[in-house]
Amino acid sequence: MAANQPAPGKNWQQTKSARTRNAILDATIDCFYELGYASTTTENVANKAGVSRGAMLHHFPTRFDLIKATVESLNKRRLEMFQTEEATIQKGATYTRVEEGIDAYWKQLNTPVFVVFQELRVAARTDKELAKVLIPALEDFNRAWYRSVREIFPDLALSEAFSRANYLTQYMLEGMAMSRLLGGPKPPVGKMIAWLKRELRRSYQDVLGKVERQTD
Repeated sequence: MAANQPAPGKNWQQTKSARTRNAILDATIDCFYELGYASTTTENVANKAGVSRGAMLHHFPTRFDLIKATVESLNKRRLEMFQTEEATIQKGATYTRVEEGIDAYWKQLNTPVFVVFQELRVAARTDKELAKVLIPALEDFNRAWYRSVREIFPDLALSEAFSRANYLTQYMLEGMAMSRLLGGPKPPVGKMIAWLKRELRRSYQDVLGKVERQTD
């Protein structure tokens, strides 16, 4: 769609308003990534988005409104990234491609979207306003993420080890990604990911290579 054309089902004013709102959310995420949550101000965001303070207030009357919308946008991006990349890797596969799926997820956890989410997660420990938004949003994301995992990996979902293996994968990879953001000793990423791949194959031996995916 051309930049000067309205979105389907919307008039020009509605399309312009949506683009401005999205530009503000993009700018907020960029500021959180570049400056950190605590150092980001609405002025920073407005300057980054190239909008006036009036436009900011029109879309997000309060800082709480901006934070809430940004968290929702982050979760949407993370979920869409996971669904798109993992489904693309598994497309046409008779059985789940475990190793490729793990590699793809690890790459997703080393993007600005995940870094910003972790920034907010840490900040929420002492910021009650942020916690009010982030905790329920995280619960919603986890439910949606696990639904997506079941849809993308239907053969693995039949395994007795499915729940345990998913927790292992999520917490192990997210924990290593988080540790890379901080100073100090770094985890042996290559060795740990290689071990995880072997462990998942062992855990899913009751279905992997025996039950076809049947999704495409």
